Amino acid sequence: MVSIRDMKQGASKTADDLADAADGAGETIKDGLKDTAEELHTLGERLRANGSQLEDELRDASQRFTDGARKFGDAAAEQIREHPLAAFGIAFAAGMIVTRWLRR
Repeated sequence: MVSIRDMKQGASKTADDLADAADGAGETIKDGLKDTAEELHTLGERLRANGSQLEDELRDASQRFTDGARKFGDAAAEQIREHPLAAFGIAFAAGMIVTRWLRR
């Protein structure tokens, strides 16, 4: 038969084992959180760098688009100056087509 003293010692040992396990789990969780925080910090730095690079690329693309639109506009203006009647005829025909298309 098990004595009360044996039960107390068993319970005390179980409590000590549980406390040790909890301490170990706490350390594991703390280490995991530290690693996660470092990974998030690294990810944030990479996102900032990529955002800066994307901003630069968009600025360059915008400048190229603006330059291309300006060249196209200049070329169109030159053609209109050289051929005003043809430009008027094309604009009139385009207007008629759009008008008929919108009526349907």
